[in-house]
Amino acid sequence: MEKISRQWTQGVPALAIVLAIAAFVVVVGLGYTYLASSGDSADVPAGDDMVMAVSSQGLPDYVLAADVDTQMAYRFAADRPDVMRWMVCYCGCGDHSGHKSALNCFIKDGGREFDSHGADCQMCVNIALDAKAMTAEGRSLKDIRAYIDGKYGAIGPGTDTPLPPA
Repeated sequence: MEKISRQWTQGVPALAIVLAIAAFVVVVGLGYTYLASSGDSADVPAGDDMVMAVSSQGLPDYVLAADVDTQMAYRFAADRPDVMRWMVCYCGCGDHSGHKSALNCFIKDGGREFDSHGADCQMCVNIALDAKAMTAEGRSLKDIRAYIDGKYGAIGPGTDTPLPPA
């Protein structure tokens, strides 16, 4: 019995070291993930796999004070970044605000907060509502983009938004 007891007590420090190393690796990994996700990011179209933090937030006061169309545009942008990231905005915000797509008119900083620009721009709202209606009809991203480009393209400079995947 003494032999078993001695083996057990000799194994405990080794087990403790292994557990301490495992805990350290987990903590470092979580810390790295947190730091990587909390850094500032440019206003670029959000990826399809990005969880939009704003989609679970309530609309900001400046949107709630706006008309119903503006509220619907903000909610659509928050709920469907997978559509809005492919839509060009033609209000000139690519030049004056550095936006990369119509999504950035409503959502900024990689999806973590709302952008107030869309609340004061009827063109941004109209583009979002057109994309919303066509999405509800089951239209493809390519068709929606072609419609947006055709309807608004001659009005002003567009954002530098890539074409949607085929």
